[in-house]
Amino acid sequence: MGSKPDALQKALAQSCPGQHVRGTFLTESGARSVDHSLQLALSDRPQILPGRINPLFWLWDAWAVIAYLASGEPRWRTSAKLPRSAEIRKDFLSDSRHERAHFGDWNSIAGQMLTGFQGRARCIFDNCIVVTDQELLVVATSFNEKYAEITFRTPLTNIAWTRRPHRQKNRLQFGFIDGSWHTPSMVSYSKSQGFMDLFPNTLPHTAKIPDVLSSPPAEGIGS
Repeated sequence: MGSKPDALQKALAQSCPGQHVRGTFLTESGARSVDHSLQLALSDRPQILPGRINPLFWLWDAWAVIAYLASGEPRWRTSAKLPRSAEIRKDFLSDSRHERAHFGDWNSIAGQMLTGFQGRARCIFDNCIVVTDQELLVVATSFNEKYAEITFRTPLTNIAWTRRPHRQKNRLQFGFIDGSWHTPSMVSYSKSQGFMDLFPNTLPHTAKIPDVLSSPPAEGIGS
C-alpha cells in the first residue's frame, strides 16, 4: 500500500501536467466487480500495467471462465451488448421503479469509462477515480508493485450531471453530455463523502435520471 501514492502521483504528474488533484476515490476493482450484463470479453479487455505474473492471476482467470460456463452465460467469449438506442434510453428515463446503472455503447463516454474499469493486468491491482481541476480519470494501481496507469479520462466539462442512485449509497452516477451515464461503486460509503464536496449539486436518489439534452452542465469544480 505504501507504494501506491508514489506510483499514482508519478502517473498523474506525467500524464496530467499542471493539473491539481481534488479527490481520489477507491472503487471496487476489476472486471468481476462489473455486472455480467456490462462486461467485456476477456479478449477485448485492455492490457494494462507492466510487472511480473502473479500466481493468483491464472487461478482468478480460471475461476472466471468456470463461473461463466456454470451460469450458462459464457461472456468471456463475447462482449456485452450495451443499451444504446433512443427507445431504450427513453424507457430508462421514464422508469422510476428501477435503477439503470449504465446507458451508452462502448464508444460513448460512459462506455469508455466502463472499459477503463475492466483492464487486464499481469499483477493484482486496484481501480480508483481521480478528480482533478480539469478532468475525471480512472487509474489502475498495482497492489504490490510500483505501477499506475490512467485507463480512462474525460474533461470535467463532459459531465452533465451527477447523482446518488437509490439502492446503494456507495454508488456514484456520472451523466455525460453525449447522453450516456455510468455508475461505479466505491469500496465504502464513507470514502465517497468527499465526492459531494467536489460536486455539490449532485442529485439525490429521489430525483430521476435527467435528460441531458434539457439539462445544463453540472456545476462544481469544473465551473
